[in-house]
Amino acid sequence: MVNIKNLFLLLLSFNAFSQNEQKIDYEHIFKNWIYIEKTSGYLPTEESMNSISIKNDSIFNLFKDNIRLKISELNNNLPHKYVVKCLILNNENVINTNQDLTPYNFDVNSFFYNNQCDGKLVLVFDIEKGTSYRIAGFNGNDLMSLLFSIQEYYFKNYEKISFKSIIKKHHIKDVDLLCIYKGLKSERLIDYKKCPCLKSCFDEFVVF
Repeated sequence: MVNIKNLFLLLLSFNAFSQNEQKIDYEHIFKNWIYIEKTSGYLPTEESMNSISIKNDSIFNLFKDNIRLKISELNNNLPHKYVVKCLILNNENVINTNQDLTPYNFDVNSFFYNNQCDGKLVLVFDIEKGTSYRIAGFNGNDLMSLLFSIQEYYFKNYEKISFKSIIKKHHIKDVDLLCIYKGLKSERLIDYKKCPCLKSCFDEFVVF
C-alpha cells in the first residue's frame, strides 16, 4: 500500500520541479554561454585594418535582442532534477530578426557557422540548484562538475556511486559521455582525433 505521506511529498517535489523549470529562460542562458565563449577579434574599419573589437554589454545586447534561438530537449535518463537542452546551429534554429543591424551591417548568423563539428550545443540544467553545465559543442566542458552533482544527488539518497558507474547508468542522446570523461581525465593535452567528442563548435570569430 502506498504511504500517503510519501506520496504527498513526492507530488510536492514534482510540483516544485515543474515550477522551477518554467522559470528558466533556456534561450537566454544559451546566449550567455555562446557570447562568453566567443573571442574578441580584429575588425577592419575605414580608419584602420586592425581595429580591435572588444566584447561589451552593448554588443551582447545587440546579439541578444536580434537573434532568436530555437532550443530543443534532448532525450536522456538523468535523475529527474536534470533537464538536457540542445541547440543545433542551422538557419531554422538560429534566426536573425533584424537584417539591418546598423551601423554594423553584418550577417549575424555567421556568428555561429564553422566546420569543426556537427553544430550541436548541449547544456544540462540542474533545476533545483539553478546551474547549467556545458556538455557538448562548447570550448569548455563541465562534465566533471555534472558528475559531482549527480554523485551528490545519489549520496543524499544514501547511495554511493562512482563517476564511471554514473556514466554506465545514464545516457544523453548523441553525447558520448565516456569519450568526454576519458578526454577530460587525460593528463596530456586533449587529442581531438581520439576525443572528437570534445571538439568545439566555435572558431575564433570577430565579435561583430
